Amino acid sequence: MRIAIVGGGIGGFSAALAIAKAGFEVVVFERSPRVHEVGAGIQVSPNAIRVLEYLGLGDALKEISVFPERVVFRRWQDDSIIRETLVDESFTTQHGSPLSNLARTDLIEILAAAVRAQPMITVYYSSHVTRVEPGESESTVIFADGTSSTFDIVIGADGIHSVVRPSVGATDSARFSGSVAYRALVPGDAARDLPIEVTNRVGPDRHVVSYFIGRDCKYFNLVCISPENDWTTESWTERGTLDDLRSRFEGWSPQLLSIIDRIEEPIFRWALYDREPLAQWGAGTTTLLGDAAHPMLPFMAQGSCQAIEDAVVLSRCLTEVANTGIAQSLRRYEDARRDRTSQIQTASFMNRDMFHMPDGQGQKDRDAFLSSGIGGLSALDWVYGHDALSAPI
Repeated sequence: MRIAIVGGGIGGFSAALAIAKAGFEVVVFERSPRVHEVGAGIQVSPNAIRVLEYLGLGDALKEISVFPERVVFRRWQDDSIIRETLVDESFTTQHGSPLSNLARTDLIEILAAAVRAQPMITVYYSSHVTRVEPGESESTVIFADGTSSTFDIVIGADGIHSVVRPSVGATDSARFSGSVAYRALVPGDAARDLPIEVTNRVGPDRHVVSYFIGRDCKYFNLVCISPENDWTTESWTERGTLDDLRSRFEGWSPQLLSIIDRIEEPIFRWALYDREPLAQWGAGTTTLLGDAAHPMLPFMAQGSCQAIEDAVVLSRCLTEVANTGIAQSLRRYEDARRDRTSQIQTASFMNRDMFHMPDGQGQKDRDAFLSSGIGGLSALDWVYGHDALSAPI
């Protein structure tokens, strides 16, 4: 059986590894000329770490991870703590795996190394796929140079602006959230006074997430979310300026402003898009995975984690191809994943409003909810406790 994956990012490479582990040969088509990952930091929660460990990446993952000691919500003006949750041994015992912060480039590099070491996987870089033509018994991949190739299965893992997504009947446009993320790094040596934690500073119309990433806490990662009335640039890597970032968080806590002063440029402005949950992920022998299927705002730190979950559930369903047929196995995968990813998409969208409440009674009620213990990490047990390796399919 010939299986093609369009897209060689975190989701595409995770899928390639999972499918190869299930005994199938895989070809990956990646548009970039080399291993490439956009963005600086990523939070990988236990539900995804379990899968990466299953794929044989446990030791490599430990080497590149920073394990936060706690997750903290702070008030924007003075850094007073609204909620803090220890990420300790009991957390790891409860969920079976830790919470990890790491550099996206480090994660894609260990995935790429595992892919290179897997003889069942072939990767073609600089392969520009323009569309896919699904069929009931096979699907055809069309390239920019006019050539084509036919496969038993085609998987679109090519992100929010997927070229595969329209082939399965999705005609919706990406939805601009009204927010942009300023992504920036502080050299680790300039941030040794800061705790090893995930800090969420929440305030009117904006918030800031920060944590260490990289081997030996090489960098302190900042994601500063700010409102934007209009966005016409599709690029996720448009440059921002330090002065612009400072102006958007004027009046925020002295420590945050001190951290911003330590940023090592460049700074990138990243438009935040998502889409409504998709009712249909596949057609015939073509299906979608990760952001191609369910792009979500980053306000639950689950975008890549859900792609990793998709990968192993898809591989599990493909092991039943001999009994159910290809198309039916793909529909089984989609049915197994649709409700969970839709719920997380929706919750991520709702978190935007919760994090960005203006000061007032609503904000006070939110803070009381968070400080009560109900709104802490325990509220994410349904996310972190999910085991894609054993969940019903």
